Amino acid sequence: MKNVQCSTLVASNNLLAGIGNKVLPLQKLMRAIFALTILAVSYAAAAEKGADGPSLFERIGGAQVAKSVVADAWKNHTSNPIIKDRFVNTDPAYFRTKVYELFVASTGGGVEYTGKDMKSAHVGMNISEMEFNAVIDDVLDALDKNGVAQQEKNEVLAILWSVRHSVVNSHVVTKNLKK
Repeated sequence: MKNVQCSTLVASNNLLAGIGNKVLPLQKLMRAIFALTILAVSYAAAAEKGADGPSLFERIGGAQVAKSVVADAWKNHTSNPIIKDRFVNTDPAYFRTKVYELFVASTGGGVEYTGKDMKSAHVGMNISEMEFNAVIDDVLDALDKNGVAQQEKNEVLAILWSVRHSVVNSHVVTKNLKK
């Protein structure tokens, strides 16, 4: 196994963690560790249920709950001050249809997703990490509202986190929100 050297640096008031020759912000490192932890827990839970166990789609409550989660997430997005302006010119019916397809397909519900891949769908939008996190918060709130259990919420979070690199423009700096 290759040895990896780690050191901590302070530069321009930013705490950074150095890994080998690559320097990553500590925040990104912590998020990556968090995401890997969620994925590990999710995979362990899925393995425990066995290949013949119910899909995530079935465990969250099937089509009825999925439709409610998508509708509630839309309401959350369009009222969230961080991201609501992103949805001003969006066709609500089209958006909910594509998000429903994606949600069901990614949770094992057997529906085919007919939309664009995440990178193509978000290219040129310059979505910040703050905006991406706001979307995740809105979805988690929708899952809570619909009584989805913590294990299933963790698995949905892992799915959402897996597309982060295709959605977020890491070069965008978000200004503080004004009250």
